[in-house]
Amino acid sequence: MLSFIVPLCLSLTPNVLASTSYFKLELSWGKGAPDGHEREMIFINGQYPGPLLDIQQGDWVEIEVLNSMPFNTTIHAHGIHQTDTPWADGVPGLSQRPIPSNATYTYKWNADAYGSYFYHAHSRGQIDDGAYGPIIIRPRAGLAKPFDQIPGADVQELQEAEATVQPVMLTDWRHRTSEQTWADQVASGVESAVCMDSVLVNGRGVVECLPREEIDALVDPGIVPLMKANNLRLTDKGCLPPKFYQVTLGNTTTVDTAALSPQVFEVCTPSYGSRAVFNAPLDQNWMALDIISTAGIDTFAFSIDEHPMWVYAVDAHYIEPLQVDALSVANGDRYSVFIRLDKGRGAYGMRVASLAATQVIATTAVLSYGGNYVPDRFKNSTDLVTSTPSIDVGGRLKSPNGTMFDQAEMKSFPPRFPQPAPEADDTFFLHMGTLGNSFTWALNSTPISHSRLDNMGPPLLYNSPSSGRTGENITIVTRNDTWVDLVLISHQLGAPPHPIHKHSNRAFIIGVGEGDFNWTSTAEAAAAVPENFNLVTPPFRDGFVVPPTGRRPAWLAIRYHVMNPGAFMLHCHIQSHLNGGMAMVILDGVDQWPSVPENRKN
Repeated sequence: MLSFIVPLCLSLTPNVLASTSYFKLELSWGKGAPDGHEREMIFINGQYPGPLLDIQQGDWVEIEVLNSMPFNTTIHAHGIHQTDTPWADGVPGLSQRPIPSNATYTYKWNADAYGSYFYHAHSRGQIDDGAYGPIIIRPRAGLAKPFDQIPGADVQELQEAEATVQPVMLTDWRHRTSEQTWADQVASGVESAVCMDSVLVNGRGVVECLPREEIDALVDPGIVPLMKANNLRLTDKGCLPPKFYQVTLGNTTTVDTAALSPQVFEVCTPSYGSRAVFNAPLDQNWMALDIISTAGIDTFAFSIDEHPMWVYAVDAHYIEPLQVDALSVANGDRYSVFIRLDKGRGAYGMRVASLAATQVIATTAVLSYGGNYVPDRFKNSTDLVTSTPSIDVGGRLKSPNGTMFDQAEMKSFPPRFPQPAPEADDTFFLHMGTLGNSFTWALNSTPISHSRLDNMGPPLLYNSPSSGRTGENITIVTRNDTWVDLVLISHQLGAPPHPIHKHSNRAFIIGVGEGDFNWTSTAEAAAAVPENFNLVTPPFRDGFVVPPTGRRPAWLAIRYHVMNPGAFMLHCHIQSHLNGGMAMVILDGVDQWPSVPENRKN
């Protein structure tokens, strides 16, 4: 059996020649048991998660990927802009052909922006099988930082903490592979991917089975009436039962819950796994952590017992620091935080709880003062730590005075949005929802075909740009050096939040609201409901969460500057939604289309 846990501090050491950092990643398929239950999964260089790529801002990066798995793959560097290197974005059918078994492909890109990132497979559901690892790009010397805005802190100490920042990777984990899960969904007509077995931190975790009373007490209030009306309750795994999806789809004949094994939704079997432990340096007053979500389904609440967090960067760029007790971490999000090390020797819980209405599930990692905490052989959280938590198992703040990170309050440091605000040259409306069943998702009623992208011949980037190859309904075409508005509209009532990820450069979240979007442009909307817009200091991100709908539709508007021509993807980062088709092709800057170097074609 391959070793499945290697501490993330054992990063790949790059060979640095002429400001180029070189890494080699070998992806393999074998058996592992991150939460104590053995299944087949993906390893990178024989470990899970994959090794840390530690890079200096301004370096060129070469990543040679060897695919030793029995199926195709690609690797995407999540959040990396790929400025002038769109062929290194790692999306099959758009920027490259898939990497077949026993073949290699080398990605080369410039680390032009500092911060926290991660890499992951961008083929089908392989991120759910373990194909991911962290990236840190360390800021160049002399870069302005907002650390002097943290009251009572020594800036030099914060600089030293940032220099030793540790990645904290959060994910949800199933005991069935991504291919098995997709087959379950096709056979049953139910989005079974939403029911997880465990939550992992840096690849460690256990299966925890909550008491029935606790599960019943944590049902999302928004679905309680429907559950009661149909005499339903959450399963022993804390999941919405399959019949719930049959009810919400209108009792259609396309749902066959009998096709699902009881282990998928119902059966919870506790396991002996291990816990992630983060050792607090006893000779320092501050510690820095990069909180990264590689989750397939869940948005998580994250907190550290008795340790407020100073958020100093979001999605790999500095913000004016904000002190919070907990974070809401959506799929693909990255938050860089400082914590003050002002406690005595002991162990403090690092709580991770799902905020999704589809399941009550949580885990606890450990912040250890003293470095003598033994992480193995824990079956549940009962005797793990005795510290006081900030959140409960449902992810809710325990104190009325507690503070959850509020994206609306974040301000880039230094400011990023031009003033006066640029006007949009083009506006695109993207409508999201399901089609026919609970696992086929689409933008503009057109699910993207991943098999077609995998087998369409030369990738879109290799030819002159044309929307004809992918379909106008799911293709956005822009001109270089223009400003583009994307208005994402979720009409389907009771829909979950959608964490939308944009490849290439980031975008500004300029507006968000409930109800129908009845305007022809964001300018018209901003004039009608100015309280819903921020055109002065809008959040600057590469992930944008379209709110859940409840009983009313919801919408979100983003604006970005087209400055990196190429073929890129916009998609929901809930993996089952992406697998189900919720994605859009962006052909940016078609008037200055790049030419792919021959040595970068595969």
